Amino acid sequence: MTQADQLTESRSIDNRSFTQRLIAGEFGLAITYWALFFLGGSLYFIFGSRAIDAELWIPYFIMVAAQLGYTGLLLAGIRSAYKGPQLWKVMSRTSSIFMITNILVGISTLGFIY
Repeated sequence: MTQADQLTESRSIDNRSFTQRLIAGEFGLAITYWALFFLGGSLYFIFGSRAIDAELWIPYFIMVAAQLGYTGLLLAGIRSAYKGPQLWKVMSRTSSIFMITNILVGISTLGFIY
């Protein structure tokens, strides 16, 4: 590969959006996984807190189900992308951390109930 080809290739990589690079896996599994998890958790916290404040219980429970489904989707993504040793050890620890985090976010959203 010549220097001109490398320069052209590096420019094409730089022109891609953050989302395209994230989906392509350029940031590594751990960064991608946690970034997507915290994105979902943040959206759940914001919209869940608003739903609880307005006492919209059905939309809130739909959000709870969506958050748990999103966590399952992220775990399935880890299972398909992780090729290292002791897959189930990694999966069990990661899912435990996520469930604890989900419970804490749920408690935080419910903090609007007096």
